[in-house]
Amino acid sequence: MLNAIIETATDGIITIGENGVIEMANSAAAHLFGYEIDELLGNSVNMLMPSPHQENHDGYIKNYLQSGVAKIIGIGREVTGRKKDGATFPIRLSISEVKLNERRIFTGIVHDLSRQKKIEKDLRAEKERAQRYLDIANTIIVVIGRDGQVQLLNDKGCRVLDLKEEEAVGRNWFGLAIPEESRQEIKSVFQTLMEGRQIDYYENNIINHRGERRLIAWHNAVLYDEQGNISGTISSGIDITAQRKAEDRIIRLNAELEKRVDERTDELAEAVNQLLDINKKLQYEVKERKAAEEEVRRNESRLRRALEKEKELSNLKSRFVSMASHEFRTPLSTILSSADLIEAYTAEEHQKKRIRHTTRIKSSVANLTGILNDFLSLSRLEEGHFEAEPAWMELNQFCDEAIGEIQGLLRPGQHIEKEGRMKGVKLFLDKKMLKNILFNLFSNAIKYSEDNKPVVCRMEVIGNNLHIAIIDQGIGIPEEEQQHLFTRFFRAHNVENIQGTGLGLNIVKRYVDLMNGTIRFESRLGEGSAFYVTLPLQQQAAPVEDEHQTKQ
Repeated sequence: MLNAIIETATDGIITIGENGVIEMANSAAAHLFGYEIDELLGNSVNMLMPSPHQENHDGYIKNYLQSGVAKIIGIGREVTGRKKDGATFPIRLSISEVKLNERRIFTGIVHDLSRQKKIEKDLRAEKERAQRYLDIANTIIVVIGRDGQVQLLNDKGCRVLDLKEEEAVGRNWFGLAIPEESRQEIKSVFQTLMEGRQIDYYENNIINHRGERRLIAWHNAVLYDEQGNISGTISSGIDITAQRKAEDRIIRLNAELEKRVDERTDELAEAVNQLLDINKKLQYEVKERKAAEEEVRRNESRLRRALEKEKELSNLKSRFVSMASHEFRTPLSTILSSADLIEAYTAEEHQKKRIRHTTRIKSSVANLTGILNDFLSLSRLEEGHFEAEPAWMELNQFCDEAIGEIQGLLRPGQHIEKEGRMKGVKLFLDKKMLKNILFNLFSNAIKYSEDNKPVVCRMEVIGNNLHIAIIDQGIGIPEEEQQHLFTRFFRAHNVENIQGTGLGLNIVKRYVDLMNGTIRFESRLGEGSAFYVTLPLQQQAAPVEDEHQTKQ
């Protein structure tokens, strides 16, 4: 039974006498060192050791037998073993002493640590790789233990706090980075996380080694130990100091705008009150003059329209303020940051950097100009300032001009494919309105398409109608939102991160209506959209001179 137990043990078992000669070895020990059992028995155990222990082992045993001082007996420790082929490998060796009558034997239990050491090495490499990932991240990443001490701070966090990592790790986070007046509040937030209650997002000020304050937006998650208990937090933070300053500026601008709108609303309310007074007088006079009844009804109708207009203006004000605060923020922030950077580039060798930032400013100003043009067009349409002014024009030349003007909006790899019978065709239409229709449809197709995707423009005359198709391979329009597409300020949920006012298609629809035309569209999410415009011709189009289809 004892032999069976020893032979089935997974660890190697070797016994030696006082002379260091191997008296017994199990199969696991022989396999571990690459020998047969018979090759081990009767040989010195130092054959299983690398230098210098191989040469010194007999001296170790002699010293113990003479002094009785045990250095490794009864203690498991990590040492190095030597295989038959000379290769060395890590082992855990536990030695025990057994006294038998007139002699003593020593039993060693050998456990192979090769796999464990490889796992430890791989874990160290993985930890170093993870640390490199954390250090190249453009966000602050900090790990805080339950005791509030910093366990990890990446390179971005060290730069923001103006500290080295070894200066931060092991110190209390709240005393290291949190201003004194808000320290207790942030400790309460941390304690809430330690209790298992979730706080995904939080903003607070931190103070660096130089006393500078920065506003950081944090995303938090808790960490767990092997027993499933909360052991700390890991937080990633983005410096939003400059962004918040820009937002504050926008808020002040919005407040001024709301004040002006409120003043106009007060004027409108005063006008409504005057109309109500007139209405009361008319109601009084109706008893005496039946003929005044129709006038009273007309005044009541005007009053209702005025009230509806007031309500619509109020709704438009809210939607405009919301949209403007969102759409103006990005270009204004870009202009602000680029202007600040230009001031920093004073040397001649910084000219390329100055040009890059002035280009960003021009682009942002162009975006703002586009937004303001949309509002101007909408305002003029609302006030009825547009009237059709048809004139003769050559269709192919007009299409080339429109495509030429839109070239500046094309993204990398995008191009316009022109199709249809246009060459030699002359039309009698309002050129300005038609160009505005094309520009808005082109702009949307380019804006909502990816790089290297073409936009198709097809124009041809069939019967007494001009047919226009603008087709893209962009992100498409969600089916459930297509019914609202021509509504003012409406933007589908999949374009919320793309700059726009939600007015372009509303303006296109109004121009098409002014020209007594129709517009329809087809769209599939992720596949693209196609807009079809049909415009009636007031006079017959000139004959087609070239029947071949033009395509570029």
